[in-house]
Amino acid sequence: MRRLGRPAAVGLALAWLVLAPADAAAHLFHKIYEPPETQMTRDAQVLQLLVDDPTARFELARRVYAGETRVRLKPGGFRKWLKRPNEPGLVFKADYQLTRWSGSLKAEAARIDRESGTALAARIEAGLDDHDREAVSTALRDLFVVLLDELTESLWQRLDQARTTARLYPYLSRYYSVNLEGYMNIRHPTAATTARAALDAMARALPDSDTGAPPAPEAFDKQRRRFIRVLREATARP
Repeated sequence: MRRLGRPAAVGLALAWLVLAPADAAAHLFHKIYEPPETQMTRDAQVLQLLVDDPTARFELARRVYAGETRVRLKPGGFRKWLKRPNEPGLVFKADYQLTRWSGSLKAEAARIDRESGTALAARIEAGLDDHDREAVSTALRDLFVVLLDELTESLWQRLDQARTTARLYPYLSRYYSVNLEGYMNIRHPTAATTARAALDAMARALPDSDTGAPPAPEAFDKQRRRFIRVLREATARP
């Protein structure tokens, strides 16, 4: 495994990592286990719901995208979340330090554009300007494919740390489910089956601190590459 070579992998916004169950590995395949939320996944979910809303709430969507307004869901609609400056969320850092996260999907898109030469931020802005739901949704899916690529690589580089990988894997599941899994299941069901199989295979390749089972780096790397390849191919098609 190669060493972490750039701060890009740091951009994985894993909110409330400190509250993730330490024994999360025991729950990976439990039907009632819910993947942990982060501020980023909350914002992504709300953004998607806003652009899909029949009342075309694109201005509110733009503020959520920019991190200017936090919105949480409630039965029957949306409401502003009164932000407390000292509690905007958490982000997972490469130096394993938990730092309050006051970022945004917009900032993440800009970071990825700088590092990868993509145009995610421009695509999302143009979609919001034109009230183009599909343009925003497509770019948001592409953004999360990149984040998943970073997160799977981060996991791969830490397979010798059983407790860390056990706590990080549930975030991988949530990053996938927030706006990619439903799309894959509906538009590309065969690819969705392959992606889910790869996710499950990655979980089996993790070390187990309870049994002392070692990680399987080659198997994990093979499955993470398979997972990302399937996502990229599927999101490149209508």
